[in-house]
Amino acid sequence: NAKPSFFAKLLIGLAIFQIILQFVGLVLVIVDRAFIMKHQFIVYKIYDIFEMVSLVLGITMLTLAIKKLRNYEKTLLNNYSEIEDFSLRWLYYTLFFLIGIWVLFAIPNINELLTGHTAKSMYYPLWIATSALIYWIGYSTSFKRRTIIVEQFDQEFKKPANKLSPNTKIYHDQLLAMMTAEQPFLNQELNLKMLANKLDISSGYLSQIINQYEDKSFFDFVNAYRVESVKEKINNPKYDHLSLLGKAYESGFRSKSTFNLVFKKVTGMTPTAFKKSKLP
Repeated sequence: NAKPSFFAKLLIGLAIFQIILQFVGLVLVIVDRAFIMKHQFIVYKIYDIFEMVSLVLGITMLTLAIKKLRNYEKTLLNNYSEIEDFSLRWLYYTLFFLIGIWVLFAIPNINELLTGHTAKSMYYPLWIATSALIYWIGYSTSFKRRTIIVEQFDQEFKKPANKLSPNTKIYHDQLLAMMTAEQPFLNQELNLKMLANKLDISSGYLSQIINQYEDKSFFDFVNAYRVESVKEKINNPKYDHLSLLGKAYESGFRSKSTFNLVFKKVTGMTPTAFKKSKLP
């Protein structure tokens, strides 16, 4: 279990302190409103300072979270040939959205610190953005098909890749030969560990081989073979009874979105445009 970072502990501590401060303020308003009114300038200044400190720490935490999610997405690309069910891109974009909201929240607070006045109109962009974020989270989570726990893989590929031994080329040649002869990419569930087991090497070592010799992630490496398989099926009358998506599934793709994205990345054309270009 990962322990909270220093920033996380500091942010939690500030949040608890601020809640206590708000509670004390509420009690004082009920018990002695005159005292609050008499010292309202100092009270509001204390609130403003704590809010700005929380904003700075919050943006820092969100930035660190975005960095971790980026590393997570790289991990997926280096381990899986299909990442749609694992990807947290929606959360990645949500964190960027949150940073924007925190900035919108900071603007009126900074203005109040500098001028001593609260401009209510400056909060409208914040309210609109917050509403949009709520709808975005609802939309993103509603369309997640299922929750999948990612397996624990070797993490050697995260380390800076050292120059591999010339003997490694033997494994690279074996890998290419196996991809052509056995066509493991036709398995929709293919991942790095499964392919590494076929070569009897570690998944981290295989990832380094693919990264250095092919200059690709595992995701791009495997799906390039699937694209070639689809292209062959488009040109082969034997598969005319299948739709483009049917040919994609037969070639190892598991989702339409991944198929369209990868096909265009590899060929520079959409699958439909490629098929039309091959018609007599």
